[in-house]
Amino acid sequence: MLTIQEGTEESGPYKAFLQEKIRTYNDEHSPHHAEKRRTGVRPVHVMVLDDEQIVGGIYGEIYWGWLEVEFLYLPDNLRAQGLGSQLLHRIEQLARQSGVKRVLVTTFSFQAYAFYQKHGYETTGVIPDYPPGSAQYTLVKHFVPSSGSA
Repeated sequence: MLTIQEGTEESGPYKAFLQEKIRTYNDEHSPHHAEKRRTGVRPVHVMVLDDEQIVGGIYGEIYWGWLEVEFLYLPDNLRAQGLGSQLLHRIEQLARQSGVKRVLVTTFSFQAYAFYQKHGYETTGVIPDYPPGSAQYTLVKHFVPSSGSA
């Protein structure tokens, strides 16, 4: 007999079960998902150090010919000096060297939305009032082949 059970507590077994089932389904229906799990994800990062201590940086993952930027952080005293632009440029260069053609990033209106726009990222999605009073943005940048390319 089937029953439906509700819960609000953190439950690793439920989450793990559902995650595994969804991954299996995706692998069966999308060769790209299966390939990503077989060949893995290539992490890439550029860090800012001060006396050998990490104080900021950028982290992303390369898969499917994309770079997905997951984290970009600089403390307040290092912002508005061009350092964020340097980090973004360097991780994009690392991605290009790996054959990446596009970059994906999500950010909130109170984070770095204008920063990514300034660097050629185009808004592909927006969720207003998420979190309340703000918005979440999805942005994509397409690398343009150099003039020496065919």
